Amino acid sequence: SGWGMGEVGKLPQVFTELEVNFFLLRRLLGVRTQGSEKQGKVAKLSKGEVLMLNIGSMCTGARVIAVKSDLCKMQLTAPVCTKEGEKVALSRRVEKHWRLIGWGQIQAGVHLMD
Repeated sequence: SGWGMGEVGKLPQVFTELEVNFFLLRRLLGVRTQGSEKQGKVAKLSKGEVLMLNIGSMCTGARVIAVKSDLCKMQLTAPVCTKEGEKVALSRRVEKHWRLIGWGQIQAGVHLMD
């Protein structure tokens, strides 16, 4: 998963860490609310938390290493073949379900071969 086969030198890099420019949703989607209670707000990303990243058709776990305004650095649980500029979806575990909390774009990262 996350690996590709192709001509040498023609495939995107394989990353173990990513720097993502992200945008969070204001509210959680698909979470039941009781009575007149507002939908749950999306909390800011916190260092050490584990998110699920969807990159193209691939999904992998990612631990947040650092957060600075709208840029975060994440360590991936499995290496992923992708490229800078690729869009990602961010999900967080809420009440035993993965919920979409935002999206982003890969700015940089640590390659597997570095």
